[in-house]
Order: sequence, then structure tokens, then C-alpha cells
Amino acid sequence: MLVLLVIDLIRHVKVVGQPALYGCTDVAPVASDNSRLLKYLVGQQKTAHAYQSIICSPLRRCQLLATEFSQLCQLPLAISVGLQEMNFGCFDGVPFDDIPFDAKPLDSVLLSEVPVNSIAVKEVGLEKVPGDEVLSCGGQDHNISNQEQYFKQVKAKAHWSQLEAFFQAPAEVILPQAEALADFHSRVMKAWQNVLTQQVAIATEQAENFHAKPQGPLAKKTPAVRRVLVIVHGGVIRMILAHILQLDWQQASWYQKLQIGHGSLSRICISQPYQDKNQAQHLYPQAEQLLHQQVTTIAMPLLEDF
Repeated sequence: MLVLLVIDLIRHVKVVGQPALYGCTDVAPVASDNSRLLKYLVGQQKTAHAYQSIICSPLRRCQLLATEFSQLCQLPLAISVGLQEMNFGCFDGVPFDDIPFDAKPLDSVLLSEVPVNSIAVKEVGLEKVPGDEVLSCGGQDHNISNQEQYFKQVKAKAHWSQLEAFFQAPAEVILPQAEALADFHSRVMKAWQNVLTQQVAIATEQAENFHAKPQGPLAKKTPAVRRVLVIVHGGVIRMILAHILQLDWQQASWYQKLQIGHGSLSRICISQPYQDKNQAQHLYPQAEQLLHQQVTTIAMPLLEDF
């Protein structure tokens, strides 16, 4: 197999806030942890030229690290809106300690009644991954300040029994005003395919340019592997790993028994079967059909105490 591409999936560091389900809530990362991880990444880049490109979720717990790393190391950065964390609806961002343990059913609220906000890519010279759709925390586009009063009312109705039912059967239970797990899976898979399509095309072009150049006796026999850093969320990483490993992402055990720690790294190698030289020029667009995705690392901590 010819390795074309290595993609490192790194989960963001811990966030500022009490323990809660943080999905589309745009909470800040812990500054000291972010600085430590940034220092590690910059050191790797300076000594080993670890990455050629960066992709991240638009939420600031991912985007702040990605932006700083991009600027310090002069690396291109793209925002993939589809790689945003799952929207947990009226439970999103609510501290677990604030959710009452009563059995009163949640009042039903139509999804269309929720004023929601699209997560926009900040105007800092970043590009959006081609093929990504604008993602909102529900359906319509409104200023997030208009949501605050509404969600205070809705979240006040949340109770623990509803959340516990979701934990036990995440594919069957949809939290009020939340994204269905199946929709989350579909969104992440589409975004992942967009990333692969774009990055494999770049890696293939680089390989073709390498083989087109005259090679001396001491030259490398194969082109350098393209390496991409993707800074995203735990739920997104789980979906990608389940897809590649062909595991059931609908099972509660997948989320309960696999820990994706903050600041941890999961590595994916993208390769193709060796081809006849006469077929090499036709490597792409057939590449997607021949791609072999292999998980080589899962949730490896990059720093101590993360």
C-alpha cells in the first residue's frame, strides 16, 4: 500500500465551565491548557515539520488553538462547519448539577419555534472546506443574543430522567430541541468525506509532481507523506473512528466505554494499493474508490494531566 495522507485528529482541551454536555454552546477553552498544547504543537512543527495543513471546527474551543498554531507556523487553516460537535438541545451547556432529578415530563416544543444561530466562520482570512454546508443549532439563522431568553425558559424544563434515557439509547432518544444522533452521524460523515476528497487530491497532485521530476541516484524513492492536523470534538472523533473501524455508532457502549481525552491524538492513515506506472496518471479521481483508511492510534495523550 502507498500511504498518501496521515490525518491527526486532536480533541480540544478542557473548557471553562462546570461539567455539562457542551455541543453547539461556544464555550472557551482553558487558557493554560491551550497554551501548553500550542507549545507542544509548535515544537513538533519546528523540529519535524509535522503538518502541511490544519482543519478545525468553527467553535472557539477548537478554532482558537488552530488559529494560533496556523499563524505561528505559517500553515493554511480551513474551517469545517460540519465537524462541529453535536447539538444537545435544551441540555446543551447546562451544568449537570443544575438539572433536577424529577420525573416530570418535558413540555414538547416544536423545533421550528426555536430561534437559532448559524455558526459563522470568523473574518480572519480563513477558508471553509469545500462542500461544507452552513450548520445551525436548529434550523433558522438569528443572532445568538436573541436565543438567550428563549433557552433560559426551555432549559428550565429539563430534567435528569430525559438525559439518562438519552445516555442509555442515544440513537433512539432525541433530546428536546436537539440534533438526532443519526443526523449528527450523517453530517460528520459528509464533512469527513469532503476533507478526504480535498486532501487526497492535494496529496495525489504532489505525488504526481514528484514522479514527474528527474530523480538523481540519491533522491528519495517515494514522495513525502502529506500530514494534516484536524482539531475537533470528542463526538466527532468517535463518529470517524466508528466509520473506519466499521463499529456500531448507534450503541450506547461506544460512547460509554471509549474515552477520547482532552488534548488526545487519534491518527488515521490514508493509503492506496500500488498501481502500474501507466495507471499512476489516473490516480485521481478514482482515488476515492481505492482509498484504504486505517486507524493507527486512538486517543493518545499528548501532554501529562490532560
